[in-house]
Amino acid sequence: MIFNDGMSIWIFTLVLLAACGAMGFSLGAIRMAFTFVGLLAGAFLAAPLSGLVKFVLPWVGVKNPVLLWAIAPLVMYCIIAAIFQYAAFQVHRSVDIHFKHKTTELEQSLWLRLNSRTGLCLGLLNGAAYLVLISFLIFNLSYWTTQVGPSANQPAMIRLVNGLGADLQATGLSRAAAGVGTLPDDYYHWADLAGFMIQNPQTEPRLEHYPGLTSLVRRPEMQPFFTDSDFTNMVATGGSVTGIWGSGPMQLFFANPDLVNTVSGIFETNYSDLTAYLQTGKSARFDGEKILGTWKVNIPVTLAWLRQAQRINAKEMRSIRAWYDQAYTNTTLLATGDGDVYVKDFPTLRKSGNPAVPPTTELQQLQGKWTKNDSNYDVSWKQDDQDKFYTGKADDVRLTLKDGRMQIVFDRQ
Repeated sequence: MIFNDGMSIWIFTLVLLAACGAMGFSLGAIRMAFTFVGLLAGAFLAAPLSGLVKFVLPWVGVKNPVLLWAIAPLVMYCIIAAIFQYAAFQVHRSVDIHFKHKTTELEQSLWLRLNSRTGLCLGLLNGAAYLVLISFLIFNLSYWTTQVGPSANQPAMIRLVNGLGADLQATGLSRAAAGVGTLPDDYYHWADLAGFMIQNPQTEPRLEHYPGLTSLVRRPEMQPFFTDSDFTNMVATGGSVTGIWGSGPMQLFFANPDLVNTVSGIFETNYSDLTAYLQTGKSARFDGEKILGTWKVNIPVTLAWLRQAQRINAKEMRSIRAWYDQAYTNTTLLATGDGDVYVKDFPTLRKSGNPAVPPTTELQQLQGKWTKNDSNYDVSWKQDDQDKFYTGKADDVRLTLKDGRMQIVFDRQ
């Protein structure tokens, strides 16, 4: 149960301080002093040194990159804390032996009283430090859960974290948690983006058509996010966080570390522009590039240019028009924000060795690159192991590609 006005945090604080004070009174000043120093050392060194254990965790079955990122600092913190606890035990043992065997009973009694009472004070200091670190964990966990799992149909653990995050905010301890430090920017960026998409599922088509992600969306490894009906329905209906996390597309995604790194890099590069595009449908970064988008061949205009440029007679032109009408019907060109070009169903005539057999038309799927050249565009792709180069002009509705011998005119889809 989560209480109103941050009561759960205050109750937790009292219980934590009481427990740490009692532990300090029992264990004594030496062990609590080492514990406090170990707590600080672990807090500051766990993340920088976590790389030392990231290579070991996959051997015990932890291969998910997100879990590796989250668990490695906790493991390193436990290692650092264990080192200080061992040192505390050895020092406490030496001092205890000294007062038991080399001092009078009065001196031993005074030492025990001083040790326990000082331990109580240090225990309370440890409790305050633990409270700040626990608040840091709650603050950053709830930053994700309150965005990606705000509804009441979430699992009990998610609702608990959401409630603790709200209570932390109500008590003002969130400021102390934020003062400890922050996680990498991409942690918060991913949370903001995931929360926006889950709370606004109608913006998914915009995500697919964002120019900076077009090439990424076309990758076969990313298709399950758009074709898996269970996953898309779960996102559209505000499914539980655990359900989305355990879904097939998410598991396949996290099982591919190279893909995770690629996607992270692309999203971080385009984060600010992408969030604005999802909200408004406008991209300050890509809207000025006229070539971006999907284009379909305009057969009549392309034929008109061909006839004018090559002076083809009417009979031959009828034959060419019949072939163009059939061959270029489904030909499209996609120019993406990262400079890629995808050409679908580009026709090529294949002549047979037998003159009696008419040539056939082969539709090819081509991939290339585009670059800006002043007000023009240079477009290239490989066709039949040969590099093809075109100079292009584009405006809001039309793209013209010319290679010196022929010209292809496209209209924006």
